[in-house]
Amino acid sequence: MTFVNRFLFALLFCAFFASIPASAQSRTDVEGHISDEHGSALTGAAVQLFAEGSLLSRYAAVSNAEGRFVIERVPAGRYDMMVSFLGFGTIRMSISVTTDIMAPVHVVLSTQAVQHDEVVVSIGRATPHLSPVTLSNISGAELARQPDMKDLPVHLARQPSITFYSENGNAIGYSTLRMRGFGQRRLAVAINGIPQNDPEEFNVFWVNFFDIQGAVQDIQIQRGAGSSVYGPTAIGGAINIRAMPYKPDFEASVHVGGGAFATRRFSGEINSGLLNDRYVAYGRLSRLLSDGYRDWSWTEFWRFFGGITRYGDRSTLTLQAYGGPQKDGLAYAGIPKAANEGEIDDGFGGTIDRKYNFSALTRDVESFHQPHIELHHTFDINSSLQFSQTAFGVQGKGYFDFGGTFRSADYLRLPESTVSGAARAEPLFVSLPSASVLFRAYLDQWQVGWMPKITQTNSKATSTVGAEFRLHRSLRWGRIQEADGLPANLVGADHDVRVYSFRGEKAIASVYMSHLNRISDLWAVQADVQLTYRQYRVWDEAFIGTQFSKPYYFANPRIGITFRPEQSWSGFASLALAHREPRMKSLYDGEEAGAGFEPLFNMDAQGNLDMDKPFIKPERLIDLELGTRWSGEKFRASANVFVMDFQDEIVPSGGLDQYGVPRTGNADRTRHIGLEMEGAVRLAPGLDLAGNATISRNRFISFAEFVTLPDFSTTEIDRASNPIAGFPATSGNMRLDYSKKGFSASIMSSLVGTQYVDNGEGENASGLPQEDLKLEAYMLVDASISYLFSSTGKFAGLKLGLDLNNVLNDEVLTYGNVSFGATQFFPAATRHAFFSARYTLK
Repeated sequence: MTFVNRFLFALLFCAFFASIPASAQSRTDVEGHISDEHGSALTGAAVQLFAEGSLLSRYAAVSNAEGRFVIERVPAGRYDMMVSFLGFGTIRMSISVTTDIMAPVHVVLSTQAVQHDEVVVSIGRATPHLSPVTLSNISGAELARQPDMKDLPVHLARQPSITFYSENGNAIGYSTLRMRGFGQRRLAVAINGIPQNDPEEFNVFWVNFFDIQGAVQDIQIQRGAGSSVYGPTAIGGAINIRAMPYKPDFEASVHVGGGAFATRRFSGEINSGLLNDRYVAYGRLSRLLSDGYRDWSWTEFWRFFGGITRYGDRSTLTLQAYGGPQKDGLAYAGIPKAANEGEIDDGFGGTIDRKYNFSALTRDVESFHQPHIELHHTFDINSSLQFSQTAFGVQGKGYFDFGGTFRSADYLRLPESTVSGAARAEPLFVSLPSASVLFRAYLDQWQVGWMPKITQTNSKATSTVGAEFRLHRSLRWGRIQEADGLPANLVGADHDVRVYSFRGEKAIASVYMSHLNRISDLWAVQADVQLTYRQYRVWDEAFIGTQFSKPYYFANPRIGITFRPEQSWSGFASLALAHREPRMKSLYDGEEAGAGFEPLFNMDAQGNLDMDKPFIKPERLIDLELGTRWSGEKFRASANVFVMDFQDEIVPSGGLDQYGVPRTGNADRTRHIGLEMEGAVRLAPGLDLAGNATISRNRFISFAEFVTLPDFSTTEIDRASNPIAGFPATSGNMRLDYSKKGFSASIMSSLVGTQYVDNGEGENASGLPQEDLKLEAYMLVDASISYLFSSTGKFAGLKLGLDLNNVLNDEVLTYGNVSFGATQFFPAATRHAFFSARYTLK
């Protein structure tokens, strides 16, 4: 049994027995009546009971023809009741179930034109109209209306200030998300409160949990600094995904689909419903395939999600796992900008068009599997005090195989007899053009963590104290996997001659405190602070014995105030200070050890590495947010402004690594200022319009960048007042939804403004305008229609759907950067459709 397995087994054992009740508890029926504001009974309204403060619906019922409902045999205690009905508002209330016969609960629902943000209690979650946080929520119902068979960033990009691009073009595979222009490495992404950013590199590999949206209840997006209590410090914002798909009623479904680019879906799921008044089990299995839009951008995924929840009298325990093996054709290199307009000469007798993928020449491929296992436990100590804890483990293994002739003989550690002299520093396709190389980059990593917290609530205040303990370790190595024209004893698994090999570690220990106090009917104040320790360690480097450790210590406070809390119109202000360490590769790029890379630290007087002075420093941010929200019967609206002032912001500074990831550096001073707006309105019964827009200014205040001139010499250029690469000044979305009697239709448009691919504001190192250093504004339009057959007909339970993506068939480029001295851009797929059918048995 591995260390990870032992760790999780011990926590599961302890938490399971902690959840067993000491004695039986009396039970009572909860009855009630649901009507509209005119007193008319509502048939089919959904009633759910949540253990107070819990995420999980334990009991449920549906109102009958007279509007009445009964939930039988509910244990005594306090519960959160939620009552909802399509086209009406949602009522939430706290009820106390006693051993006595209860008086019926009477609920009146008002006509609700627009779906409002749901209030969900969770780790790191904020409450609209109460928390002084800039946020947006995506409900499960809204997520279900999104186009099928797309990466999760596609759906997130419908929200304010979020953009994305897809390496494959059709948004199945590797997609990258940006919020307020900040790359996903500088966001904090969590599933059920568990950090999803890679601890060493901070990246979020959405591809590893493609299809998880089938198990997602809702997503909350918080924009701005310090909005995450666990995981990496949130610079651009935080995304918290709630995937707890356990329902009190039985349900089973199958979901199949097919469409353009040989895209296919085969999914099945089952929810047991409440068993023995204690347990709910859920399972989901999917097979997902696509050829991709670009050449050699295929994907083959298996995905699973399974778990079980146990309800104790005062506790809840959930054990679940998700993941699945994947193989895909890599498409991490973009195309020249001119290739988007038509075919161009590649310089080697071939052509390049917008579907061109350099990796197709060498059949670059990934094979990877990274399963997650989670254990969630809550225990109500008393009516006002709750203890909760989460333990998790992640283990990822796999490899990238890619063409390696762009590497030199020195990097590949080839003998002098193969390539000698000055030619050893040249790419192999120059020094030894007869050779071919398939290079394998291998990764074996695991991570375990434990996150406890205790929360005390009363009618006026909520106080939380929590902690985070995580350990991540990795082994990375590279070797020549296949080759022609090279000595056989250097090639393949049998000889296992490595070009690089090293181990990495990230240890994290944090505590946080949060206090929210409703100091009057007009004011609420919230104060948070996170104290965190993070340490990198590199060791077991195979060639020159590189080893080091680098600790970081940060305090990240935030304070905010809300005016008119929990009222239809409210306002807020918040001020946060955030620090964030650079990623490990900014300290040591061990995958470039063959090229002579050493740890990136300054030297002391004795010629040793000065561990207190890495070249890349932590970034420091002061973030001011001011906002207002207004919710009415037929509309909702919000607006906010932000001012984000950085010292040593980590920005793109030219060039990519071998996997197409931008290299970064510190900018002395930068500033981001913006206005974000969001709203929705019901135009007519069943017809809703929603939209959002962002206007921002993202500039260097003080930054001198070293750039390479055409003659390969370097020079220093002052970038003060220039826009920062990759930050669009404008973005927005618009959505129109119509639904009636099982039919629904949506049309969605997204607009992203002009952005620059480097820090020169469209000018090259010589100060001359250069067209391919700018990415023009673009707009994409998508549409979806679906039909759910009547629950009383012979096709009951069947839902058919059709998604039409890029309706206008525009040939747009969605992102660009600089690779090995040349610009590259990523195209969006032209018009394509996907048809799906889902059958649900209840």
